[in-house]
Amino acid sequence: MQAVNWNQFSEEFTRNIQKVLPFDGLVAFQIDAETTASQYSFKGIPHQAVDEYLERKQYFDPVHFRFAYHQADMKFSVLQAVASNDEYDDFRKKWDIKDTIELFFRQNGVPVRGMSLVRSSAYAEFSDQELKIIESFYDLTACCFNQIYDVSSHQVSLFNEGLTESLTRQESKVLGLLCKGLNNQALANEMHCGISTIKTHLQHIYQKTQVRSRQELMSRVLSG
Repeated sequence: MQAVNWNQFSEEFTRNIQKVLPFDGLVAFQIDAETTASQYSFKGIPHQAVDEYLERKQYFDPVHFRFAYHQADMKFSVLQAVASNDEYDDFRKKWDIKDTIELFFRQNGVPVRGMSLVRSSAYAEFSDQELKIIESFYDLTACCFNQIYDVSSHQVSLFNEGLTESLTRQESKVLGLLCKGLNNQALANEMHCGISTIKTHLQHIYQKTQVRSRQELMSRVLSG
């Protein structure tokens, strides 16, 4: 998965959650190994707080992704539900961190992407009802994470072999970009055309591949 696609995924995920429950900040990242991560992006959180966390405080974080690395059934971890420590409590007080939820997106049981939703003292801790909402969002999007945003170019090529005569060159290009996780606006930008043109291309692709939705199309690509 390319970093830009993960950013799009995390932004869409948090945008939809914020429609029903509030939080202040987001941190999204790639999990490289049990204790290392990269490609951090963040919103609503001071740069200095992120730098301090990555340089020193992450080793004291009680909901750090390393604790979920070997627990394949763990979807997320909530800060207020685990035992904390003085070092991390001082960091939270300094930067006004009331509560956090760490979400783990997995491939073959191994977490490969993570996302932190952060609340300041302007809000209460995440409630049980809110956690149920977040879990519902997680369950819905985990499918998209595995099926839409991790389609290899080889799979797309194999899928396209049977459609060479039916898809136009423009439609094939749209399909390839679609499988990289681009939304309609991003597709339009890449194709240098309007969104209405993209929608027309998509309708033609759906008709020629005999599918009714984007997710169904991605499922067909994955299954060959």
